[in-house]
Amino acid sequence: MKVISGKFKGRKLNVLEGLNTRPTLTRVKEDIFNVLNNYFIYNEKICLDLFAGSGALGIEAISRGVKHVYFNEHNKDAIKVLNSNLEKIGKEDFTILNLDFKDALKYMLENNIKIDLLFLDPPFKEVGYYKDFFEYISKVKIINNYGILIIESKEILEKNLLLGYVCLKYKFYKNKHLYIIRLEE
Repeated sequence: MKVISGKFKGRKLNVLEGLNTRPTLTRVKEDIFNVLNNYFIYNEKICLDLFAGSGALGIEAISRGVKHVYFNEHNKDAIKVLNSNLEKIGKEDFTILNLDFKDALKYMLENNIKIDLLFLDPPFKEVGYYKDFFEYISKVKIINNYGILIIESKEILEKNLLLGYVCLKYKFYKNKHLYIIRLEE
């Protein structure tokens, strides 16, 4: 896996072997960032990669110019891979959190950190995480208006979860659904 574009274009990234993480395919990552290029200005923006894995999506965002990325990963082995990938870019534009996703969201709230770009790609077996995530962020305002959420899911998401968001893109791939949505209040 490589960084597609930006300052770190072509940098090779390590991935965690096994079934604990699912790196986003290059084709899907290209689709995500092609849509973002039409709707999102990276400069001075804050990003949260909630289930970071290898960090490929957040690193791509850093490469394209976001101000800061919060990488959250609960799996200790994935944290090692994430650290090795971040060492390759040699930047300080990030914070690594090793928290349960609910605690990571609480961290953002308690530290008054507003998110402009959020990657949500939990382990597919944890389908309840989507409902928990949307219930939490509907109560607390940690997503900036016009903030964009990139969601990968094995199942189609319930429409009521997406109320208040504008769908910028939906696409079904062989084994996942991709949603790119924007908060518009």
